[in-house]
Amino acid sequence: MTTDRTSGVMPLVNAARREKVIFTSEGLSLTGHLYRAAGTADGERAPALVMAGPMTSVKEETLPHYAETLQEAGYTVLTFDNRNFGESEGEPRQHLDTYQQVEDLKNAVSYMLTREGTDPERVGLCCVCLGAGYGLEVAAMDRRVKAVALVAGGYNITDTYLGFLGAEGFRDYLDNLNSSRQRQYESGEIQYIPAVAGPPDYAPSSMPVQEAYEYYTRAHEREAPNWENRLTVASMEHIVGWNVLGHAHLLEQPLLVVHGTTDVLLPPEYAREVYERAPEPKEIFWVETHNHVELYDQIPYVPRALAKIVPWLEDNLGNRNLGA
Repeated sequence: MTTDRTSGVMPLVNAARREKVIFTSEGLSLTGHLYRAAGTADGERAPALVMAGPMTSVKEETLPHYAETLQEAGYTVLTFDNRNFGESEGEPRQHLDTYQQVEDLKNAVSYMLTREGTDPERVGLCCVCLGAGYGLEVAAMDRRVKAVALVAGGYNITDTYLGFLGAEGFRDYLDNLNSSRQRQYESGEIQYIPAVAGPPDYAPSSMPVQEAYEYYTRAHEREAPNWENRLTVASMEHIVGWNVLGHAHLLEQPLLVVHGTTDVLLPPEYAREVYERAPEPKEIFWVETHNHVELYDQIPYVPRALAKIVPWLEDNLGNRNLGA
């Protein structure tokens, strides 16, 4: 039996809603999309949101489905390709260093603050998946950020993998990563693996699960031709080592945690832990889901998340009318 893989998927976002921009991060040119706040008058400063998205993703995936609604709500929104991905500079291609991507997010905030149309007192973050972990890490140390909304976040990948694999399996997994590092050192050749792989095993890949394969294959075909189905093996060392729960208590900005009730890839327990560790003001909002990627581009899950995010941002960051 065949199924319609686009059933329940949000409509494509009109590319005319955004414009291409370029900014620098540690000497590299990064390419972004700027969604200007709807209805902003000439000379008016609008609140701004910087977004970061899922692991391996490019700016055309996931985030536009949030940016479109946030733009209509009166926010100027920036999405961008991290270094080494999409249209941005950086080598080796498809290499994901979590802390380099954190730096890219910080510099995206810096760029937004240079724009004349940005209200510097109303710059926030709205981030999804691994990008939500980055958002937590940035906001914990960066008081230029005034409010933080985190969706389906990756906050403790280390213990997530340990829980999946068990102690012995985790040890074997690290042994494989270590062996790949040694081969790369000795050969000088970058080691790659597919980002996703098809059935029946969905492996070998960096995300060996059906939902990741179906999402990235669909998004690549529909909206993200620049996405590449590969990742450096060395990226997995950074991803598996990612755990930012210990910085949640440093937040001073208003925090909204949005997470799916069912999420095998990024378990809800770590979203709750972020919420519990963070100081007030804070809120947590649960979306009834069946998997992780429903909060990427699917109806009714993304609209339900946005139905919470938009009024929360208005209360905690303020739409353009509140700060005019």
